[in-house]
Amino acid sequence: MTIHKTTSKSPRSGCKADIPALTDAAAGRRTIGRGAHGRFDDRTAFIVLFVVWWLVLLTVQPWTRTDPAGAGDGSSALKGALLMLCIVCLLMMLPPRAALRVPGPTALYLLYGSYVVIFSVLQPNAVESAFRGTRLLLGLLVPVMLWPVVRGRPRLMIYACTAAYGGLALTVLAGAALSPEQAWQEGKPFQSARLVGAFLPMMAPRVGEIGAILVGLTVILWTQRKLHLVLLLAAVSVGTGLIVFSHTRTAALALVLALLAAFLTCLGSPGGRRGLVLMISASAAALPFMPTVIAWALRGQETEQLQNLTGRTTAWDFILSQPYDPLLFWFGHGLGDKRIVLRRGQGDINVVPIDNSWLDAFWETGAIGTILVALAVLAALLYSLTTPGLAARAFAVFLMSYVMVSSVSESGLCDFSSLTLLVLVAVLVSAVDRADAREKKPHRQAPFGPARLMSSGQASSHPGTI
Repeated sequence: MTIHKTTSKSPRSGCKADIPALTDAAAGRRTIGRGAHGRFDDRTAFIVLFVVWWLVLLTVQPWTRTDPAGAGDGSSALKGALLMLCIVCLLMMLPPRAALRVPGPTALYLLYGSYVVIFSVLQPNAVESAFRGTRLLLGLLVPVMLWPVVRGRPRLMIYACTAAYGGLALTVLAGAALSPEQAWQEGKPFQSARLVGAFLPMMAPRVGEIGAILVGLTVILWTQRKLHLVLLLAAVSVGTGLIVFSHTRTAALALVLALLAAFLTCLGSPGGRRGLVLMISASAAALPFMPTVIAWALRGQETEQLQNLTGRTTAWDFILSQPYDPLLFWFGHGLGDKRIVLRRGQGDINVVPIDNSWLDAFWETGAIGTILVALAVLAALLYSLTTPGLAARAFAVFLMSYVMVSSVSESGLCDFSSLTLLVLVAVLVSAVDRADAREKKPHRQAPFGPARLMSSGQASSHPGTI
């Protein structure tokens, strides 16, 4: 709250006196807004957020086809350098003495990243583990640096995030149109083949995730009447196409459950009720197409493949059945390649991904790392569920619900990955909304405070003012 001097006329003496005047609620919010935003107006802030988040999204994408998982190649150093460049540029652009904020869930993630870097000396691949832990710390600092830019306007972060995912979706579509021989995997286009990234080498699950996030964010924006119907139809068409043609069942299931959770937790708002009606209507409209939907979900797999979740349970059973010495149990094998080699006799069966964020965390960072990751993610989930504003809560709950569902069959929460980014966006949106609620609360809940008394005095000095 800002105190400045104003000159008012005493109603009794008729003389002028200098008295300290406290700003009212609206003026106080304007003053706070100028101090928080500094040199950024809304358009400049959106450009900064979009460019930074687009670059950060690129750092969790594989850059070469020799490493589809995005780890262990020469591009890792460039990704770390790109994150450092984002942080340096933000530091240069921020106003002097800009206030930064580290929300509780982000602080827990920073604690986990510090643990990875410090205890990497105990692990076989110490250099790679320390490097990846450092990259995680750099990635966690980006939303902290963005706080002065996004403070006071949480929806602007959602706009920038949606635009960034839309840009990634367009690169996939461009690859399918201009380089179809690299964009379709294992089959014929639009039939049995899975759509992958051609220009940016994304695997099919990542393509489906991009489509699901794009659909979810735009649908919530539309239910809150913040997006034109034409843009909604375009985004939903592109996002749904990415999910369908990438044959990503996890993304489809996570999208539906996350939207349902977002709307159910915000039924007190018109947007929440509108979204729930939209989902019920869409479900009723999809009933005649259920045989096609089921055939798409089965993907031509046999019963055994469906039961072991396309081979995932084989890797999970291997991790759970392994004997561990105390060092491996508590500290893991170190952050690195998220794949294991299954052996039979003298020969290798296969090199398979772990594809479970919690078992992956245990395998790479041990029991201590798993506990820290679980605390950070659960804290972020609770943080999102208790967001004061219903509009911001819908976005935060959607993102965290998507992460929780996807974490069962996708890995990444123990590293700087696309799932980690979704957690950071949810926490940032919730933190901005909480800050706005705290700034408005004293003005609403102090009926006998100085601001109220001052406004009464001003009203008595100017009886004609209503």
